Amino acid sequence: MGDSAYPASWYAATRDAGADRPPLAVRIEADVAIVGGGFAGLHAARLLARQGRQVALVERHRIAWGASGRNGGFVGPGFAERSGALIDKLGLEHARQLYGQSQRGVAIVREAIDELGRRDIRKGALLMGVGKLSVSRTDQGPGFADRTRALAAALGATFEPWDTARVRALLATPRYHQAIHDPLSFHIHPLNFALALAADIEARGGSIHEQTEATDLSREGSVWRLRTHRGEITAPHIVLAGNADLGRVQQQVARAVLPVATYVAVTEKIGPKLAEAIRWSGAISDTRRAGDYYRVIDDDRLLWGGRITTDTREPPRLRGMMRNDILSVYPQLGDIRIAYAWSGIMGYAPHKMPQVGEIEPGLWVCAAFGGHGLAQTAAGADAVAAGILGDDARWRLFAPFGTRWAGGPFGRAATQIVYWHLQARDWWDEKRQARNAETLRT
Repeated sequence: MGDSAYPASWYAATRDAGADRPPLAVRIEADVAIVGGGFAGLHAARLLARQGRQVALVERHRIAWGASGRNGGFVGPGFAERSGALIDKLGLEHARQLYGQSQRGVAIVREAIDELGRRDIRKGALLMGVGKLSVSRTDQGPGFADRTRALAAALGATFEPWDTARVRALLATPRYHQAIHDPLSFHIHPLNFALALAADIEARGGSIHEQTEATDLSREGSVWRLRTHRGEITAPHIVLAGNADLGRVQQQVARAVLPVATYVAVTEKIGPKLAEAIRWSGAISDTRRAGDYYRVIDDDRLLWGGRITTDTREPPRLRGMMRNDILSVYPQLGDIRIAYAWSGIMGYAPHKMPQVGEIEPGLWVCAAFGGHGLAQTAAGADAVAAGILGDDARWRLFAPFGTRWAGGPFGRAATQIVYWHLQARDWWDEKRQARNAETLRT
């Protein structure tokens, strides 16, 4: 692949070498055709290929060209929707099963990395502090630990509460208070993991076609016919695993997903002062509605992500914005420089859950994983693959969320207004607490 095969990012600059995969230019038959070469499509293809199914995957650009190859690289259980809200909506048992499916996704990612012999992809696996910290920027009060333990017990989860002193012993910033520590989580190089999955799919007899846009889908008797610009695939099962751009292939799904942008930056090498500020090798995120997420990579670089907007244009001063976000939490890092900064467009459903399941006989959706993390793509793909193989129980866990209309341009505007409102609430909560703390000191 040439240097222009992927948008500029630290991941692209450090990716594994790989062969070009030619566009589909013939008619082929398969057991399952998959649209989308991100993690949802790759996991579905690999899980089905392991069970002896003939899979054919088409990708408009390159494998993991979109959000799958540009994200924070976090792997952990749970969903974008809060577990408490899921319990209120679905009841405890249903919410517990959904959480268990997300844990299954974590296990699928971990096992795939081990089976592929690529433990180098899993960052922090051999270091003290592997896991994830979800840190709070406001004091959660004396009942925080008991509430956290009760929720973990209800869900069958492994996360645990950390007090402020323990958090600040590892993260040298007064911005943070308590945290939830999840020892099951870890972080990876997502682009290299995606490329490894693709190579394994091909080794198992699957076919992958890059630079191949799906243009039309129709039902013909007992099979589906998926057309591209120069070829077509007939298969009894189709999996729609696109991100936020399925477009004319399936309007019902396309209308249900909003394209939302987030940003990631990687610093130049910082040196010893980074280890003085962040003494934690795992993943870190804060619990604001549109919070920061970050991790130490390459020994002394900082990968920092954050900000959410429905305006998918890249800001002209992105590097300066991300640098300011870092220094607002860790001002002691001083004169840091940003080596890479990029945006990623993710598919986001207004109900804050993935779109997973069978929407017509033999037509499956596995999409809208924006804001969830990488394990959830594996969890959704596992549910779809199980459904294709005859077990409907897993994908039916996601059935209450459906594929309803996301509102088009009006939905984007409404979502952006909601984000601004939530960000303003976060800002006010922090300011109010800081003002109260100052009053107590005086």
